[in-house]
Amino acid sequence: MDRQKLKQIRHLKKEIELLQEQILCMEGDIITDKVRGSDPEHPWTEKSFYITGFDQEKYSRKMDRLKRRLERRIDDLMDLRAEILAFVENIEDSLLRQVIVLRHVNGLTWEQVAAEIGSSTTWNSLRMMHDRFLESL
Repeated sequence: MDRQKLKQIRHLKKEIELLQEQILCMEGDIITDKVRGSDPEHPWTEKSFYITGFDQEKYSRKMDRLKRRLERRIDDLMDLRAEILAFVENIEDSLLRQVIVLRHVNGLTWEQVAAEIGSSTTWNSLRMMHDRFLESL
């Protein structure tokens, strides 16, 4: 594990959400159109009707392939995120684990991390502890 992977954890979550939104948008657009027709019974009066359906172009093979690629990408990102979170969970020092979760997973600033922990340690000492840990990897 290195600093670069650890910094990615917050951004991985956002990328997964964006890819999931893309897949939802690919589900097919509901289209409504207005057509003219007549009643099925006498006096066969002409009327306007609204019809609703799905855009068939959205269900083409290319879209299915793209959807599968996006789903594979989501799986890969979720695996990477799980790997990073497992690494963080295995850190023995509770204070260090909290610092890493608050800083990298929650995305807090160093001042916010120090305030959240609430101990007598300063944000600068927490940052140095964090940096020493990452250098030891």
